[in-house]
Amino acid sequence: MGRGTQLPKSGASVLIADDHPLFLLGLRTFLEQAKSYRVVAAAGSADEVLRYAAKTSPDIVIVDLSIVRSSRFKLIQQLRELCPGVKVLIMTGYATPENLVDGIRAGAMGYLSKESDPSLLLLALDTIQQGKPWIQREFMEGLLRTLTQPNPGWRQLSQRELQVLQLVAQGLSNKEIAHRLKIRPGTVKEHVTRILRKLNLRNRTEATLYALRLFNSDSNIAFPQDIVTETARPH
Repeated sequence: MGRGTQLPKSGASVLIADDHPLFLLGLRTFLEQAKSYRVVAAAGSADEVLRYAAKTSPDIVIVDLSIVRSSRFKLIQQLRELCPGVKVLIMTGYATPENLVDGIRAGAMGYLSKESDPSLLLLALDTIQQGKPWIQREFMEGLLRTLTQPNPGWRQLSQRELQVLQLVAQGLSNKEIAHRLKIRPGTVKEHVTRILRKLNLRNRTEATLYALRLFNSDSNIAFPQDIVTETARPH
């Protein structure tokens, strides 16, 4: 089994992409043996990623950083336009903080080291499939330092907006946040839009990283479920 498309029967669909054929084959073999996810295509370039994504509409795309970087990170934006709702996980052996930031700002939901234990890959996929960001420990410090430089914008947030920010960082959907705070989902969406504007952030993943730093979290791998209580404020 090499590059190309196929349509297995069950599980969330995954498109994998890497410019090293041997690694790509190993990744595909592992995922197919794990049986938790359906590998619907394997690509070796940015052009193949877009072509196969158009054919298969994957739920998740696992892509090597070098392929994303070759497109100046436009590939992620193109994928999100082509397949609304697609979740992108970047795998890499090495990444500068700037590369990490570019990927997150483009819309990637996480980073995973190629040196990881295979079980972490499945955990990362489970996490982003739930709509929650996944950043591996060794990448977190550089991301927090580079992506979220001290920003006093949180002082402009209302108490309610701080509550919403905390719940966004926990990975809750607008509907789940609305249920938790006993408000309408549309109101939550309005709060999120204002939060991103006030903090000059582009997406919920950036908001999560901002919240982790703001509330002094020491998150390790996936983002924690108890960043701050609903009534707590930053110091």
